[in-house]
Amino acid sequence: MASHRFGIPLAAICALTLSASLASPAQAQVQTQSRAQAQAQAQRAADPYCVTHKCIALTFDDGPAEYTNDLLKVLKKYKAKATFFLIGNRVKKHPKLTKNIAKDGHELGNHTWDHKYLTDLEYKAIYDEVKKTQDIIKKTTGKAPVLFRAPGGLINEGARTIIAKFGMIQIPGTVSTQDYIKDYRDVEFLTGRALDIANQDEVVLMHETVKQTIESMSAVLEDLTSQGYSFVTVSKLLEGQELTPGGSYPEQLPLSGD
Repeated sequence: MASHRFGIPLAAICALTLSASLASPAQAQVQTQSRAQAQAQAQRAADPYCVTHKCIALTFDDGPAEYTNDLLKVLKKYKAKATFFLIGNRVKKHPKLTKNIAKDGHELGNHTWDHKYLTDLEYKAIYDEVKKTQDIIKKTTGKAPVLFRAPGGLINEGARTIIAKFGMIQIPGTVSTQDYIKDYRDVEFLTGRALDIANQDEVVLMHETVKQTIESMSAVLEDLTSQGYSFVTVSKLLEGQELTPGGSYPEQLPLSGD
């Protein structure tokens, strides 16, 4: 009577139960695989970007300058983000160029007010070089830099203390095209040089004031893109690392360069 009341014969119930029990191991395997894939995806999402990607940080010093917009166009074409270490008095002179850099999603760093070598200056003069540049970049873009690069890579203890006071870290760069050497200012040479020194997690030092550097960028970005590189800002490259204000990163011997 009970089985007729529910409308399902006992034989049919047994068949359904048997079918479910036979399907369970396969379903369990699929569920296990799905969970593993979800966990792997969650782990990748939790990891800093450059742990799971082939990153390189391109950096450009001494701007903003006459070739800045040309450089920005090339970077945009290849969906590349870069870091610009700006000179304060040039930011004051070229506020629109400075805003263009920030608007395109690039990172701005402090490269002092007028590119004086800090090792030639007294403490107060160093402080003024750094503070005035912090102030003008923040006034122009709404955001103060967290990265600092000393002109010529020359630094002393007083400068380190001041950089730390402003909550910045030093980014001397790990490799350089050496485009600050006049004899190297040839498009073909600088293209080859950039490709030779490129490697995962490098911070490449270049100058946006060097016309030949800007002219080499299309070929450089084209080649490195084909090699699977992601072009990221310095802060993106260092994401996940413990950083101490005033410290130099990535940790290595300082790189000299104007």
